[in-house]
Amino acid sequence: MAIGADSRATFRQYRNNTHESWWKDPGLRKNVIHCTGLYFCVFYLGYDASLLNGLQALPQWQEYFHEPSANLLGLISASLFLPAVITPFLSSALNGRLGRKIPLAIGSIVLIIGTFINTFAKNVGTFIAGRVLIGGAGPFGKITAIALLQEIAHPRLRVILASSFYCNYFVGSAVSAWFCYGSIQWGSTEWSWRGPCLLQIMAPLIVLFYLIFIPESPRWLIHHGQKERARSILARYHANGDVDDELVAWEYREILAAIQLEQENEKVKFVDFLKTPGNRRRLLVLFTLATGTNWIGNGVISYYLAPVLKLVGVTDPMDISAINGGMAIWNLLLTYAGAFNAERLGRRTLWLTSTIGMLASYIIMTGLSGNFAATSNHSVGLATVPIMFIYYGFYDIAWTPLPFSYAAETLPYHMRLKGLSILLSAQSLTQAFNQWVNPVALDTIKWKYYIIYVVLILIYLIIVYFFFPETRHLSVEEVSVIFDVGRLGKADAAAQEIQGFSGSLESGDIDGEREKTGAGLSMDGVAAESKKDAIHVESRAAPPQTQAFKHP
Repeated sequence: MAIGADSRATFRQYRNNTHESWWKDPGLRKNVIHCTGLYFCVFYLGYDASLLNGLQALPQWQEYFHEPSANLLGLISASLFLPAVITPFLSSALNGRLGRKIPLAIGSIVLIIGTFINTFAKNVGTFIAGRVLIGGAGPFGKITAIALLQEIAHPRLRVILASSFYCNYFVGSAVSAWFCYGSIQWGSTEWSWRGPCLLQIMAPLIVLFYLIFIPESPRWLIHHGQKERARSILARYHANGDVDDELVAWEYREILAAIQLEQENEKVKFVDFLKTPGNRRRLLVLFTLATGTNWIGNGVISYYLAPVLKLVGVTDPMDISAINGGMAIWNLLLTYAGAFNAERLGRRTLWLTSTIGMLASYIIMTGLSGNFAATSNHSVGLATVPIMFIYYGFYDIAWTPLPFSYAAETLPYHMRLKGLSILLSAQSLTQAFNQWVNPVALDTIKWKYYIIYVVLILIYLIIVYFFFPETRHLSVEEVSVIFDVGRLGKADAAAQEIQGFSGSLESGDIDGEREKTGAGLSMDGVAAESKKDAIHVESRAAPPQTQAFKHP
């Protein structure tokens, strides 16, 4: 494989018994259906965000729970995220022991139980207990689903299917927002708020249904000695049952090599993130992604839209619910636009455009809110609403679709699972803190609270500018060392590192080359990745050919 070549070329070198258009291919159609079914594992989080906004706009919910104070409202919101500080590590452990499908089933069942407790709550304590269960169950879906999706998706479709995964946060958000909008008109019945809570059961039920048909991870099966079953799954969904397909053989070898590398690097510890400059830069990016997804102002609008709108004179429940629903659909469209253009425009371009746009929008929103507080000018208050949409549009193009995929691609293989666990755990902790503080701060210092977020967005912009490298058009090998060749990395320098380790593999002097670079564990991972690529090239069955699609 040529150094610096597009990594997409690797699998395209092999003949594959599939149609060029996935919708015309029976095996790929099933593959896409299975992968998109996993999108419902992130549906719940978006649903909950709009649900809490919708409930705050419902007089029936406010009356039933005796107009929750700002502090209590913060606790209700934070209760979803506190258990998710711990459960990602439990989910990862169960994934290794039980496979992907059983943890998904466990998470879905716990989420269903939490939804019932939420729906039929008699007091605030019971309502919070239900949210704790829902929040604890969430990582079982978020971590497991994206891993399973990556492991069962056809290589040709993997990038778009994976990058679209977290976009479905806003599918749940839109469904919840508009359901709450309709329930306002149900009258004084308690089901005007219990109904929207109960609908949250839809996503885990769909996931449980899908689990009947979704195949187990071929990678997990091979790791646990079920090689024939794994190869059969790859052949069925990636080559329409052709077990002798070249692409299937390549994928099978890829998995075998990856498992071998994992076993060679199983002694990697969390402290290794502190041992080299490259790993310390990776850790900085991980914490920036974890905290930034909620500390750049979106948490205020996502979970406390009603109080924010009331600060600028929008108080009618129907108006608040309509704005909530419109924003959910707007977010959904812009998030998919960002995901579809990540490779074309570049990750760094999207990160910078997004963060600069958010900073400008938040400055304007702060100024308008302060003006309304001083003058009570209704027109000024209403002008804040479109600015919120503009702000979220900038947020959507990068900070929703990119964090998990960007983190995964910039982590060396042997550090990837630990890195993603750090990301999700830190993200849950910061979300819990943020959601507890937001309502109290809004109630105490009103619009002046936005100034804090203006400063925070500026800090994140500086970090993005100086520490977020571009990964567009880079091969897997180059991306894995991008942090080890400078603060922002360079493709040429990364390619040279790869070439150096490839030469060391051929001469057998891996340790000498590692000592020369001084890159430690991350370079060890690169050497392993290069070795894996060498295995692929040597074992290639035939030169690129066009293979006619044939039905099984």
